[in-house]
Amino acid sequence: MVDRVLAGLARLRSRDAGPLSQGLTPEHAQACLRSAVDAISAAGLAAELMSQGQRPQTATIVAAAGVFTSPIEWVALLAAAGCEVRIKAPSSAPDLCAALAEELHREGLPVTADTQRDLGTPAAVVAFGSDAAMSAIQAATPDAVHALYGHRFSIALVCGDSVQAARGIAEDAARFDGRGCMAPTAVFTTGDPTVLAECLAEMFQEIETRWPRGEVDPALGPEWRRRTGLARILGHCHEGPAWAVPVLEPEHFSPVALPRMLPVHGLQELAALDGILRPWRSHLSTCGTDTPSAVPLGTLRTCVLGQMQIPAFPRLHDGKPMLGSILG
Repeated sequence: MVDRVLAGLARLRSRDAGPLSQGLTPEHAQACLRSAVDAISAAGLAAELMSQGQRPQTATIVAAAGVFTSPIEWVALLAAAGCEVRIKAPSSAPDLCAALAEELHREGLPVTADTQRDLGTPAAVVAFGSDAAMSAIQAATPDAVHALYGHRFSIALVCGDSVQAARGIAEDAARFDGRGCMAPTAVFTTGDPTVLAECLAEMFQEIETRWPRGEVDPALGPEWRRRTGLARILGHCHEGPAWAVPVLEPEHFSPVALPRMLPVHGLQELAALDGILRPWRSHLSTCGTDTPSAVPLGTLRTCVLGQMQIPAFPRLHDGKPMLGSILG
């Protein structure tokens, strides 16, 4: 089963990622697709399949728009576990889900994809989206085992050298154009925020030549202008044609990522971060950092800078084992 899954993923990896990517530029999309597939290995699948418990015969994965590769790891794992897998694709962007199902189906694996809203009666449901959507899914499938992942956000934290940290943070922010719960919404630093912002601006300029920014929702324009305008008045703002690095006081932190924008917030002391994040603590997903011992309590995942958007496989998802979270 593992070999058949990997064979299907290998064909998916070779496909043209541009039309599948939900708005990324072609070269950027290809890099993201290859990274997502390459993370899934025979050893990783075998390790997760060692999880003890009764495996569901049928499973539905409700995919959200945004990070176009996000269904791949879950579909691969459940298919390798012998489940009949249905991917409920986002109606606005079904192409990756359809391609994934097609390639695995060619290997004789029972994987399908559609955009129908009726979830039916699967034995297990893995879903991503808003908190309201997760509540609705749970109510609609009361007899299923659930692994539901609602709204989350992530941050970066730098306590050491700004130059060394900047490349990893910029790649975390640029990957998928800031989409997804693992993208850093902002970076906090106990060092000089202006120095870190200058380093990030240089990295964003370089990354733009490798991974040009893709489509941007026009509705994000007012918030983009609000943040950059505020930074020009109250702090500093580095800007390019497709990126921005505002420097703002921590009280202006917002747990919402914008594509290729990364606000920098200086901390007088590390202990202040706990109070800043407290209103949103239950939604904090990932902290990428150069100082793991300094990560705020309540963070469900900690990683080195540069790996926020490319987590290892297998892993804990929201603090729980992936397959283990839906085993009886």
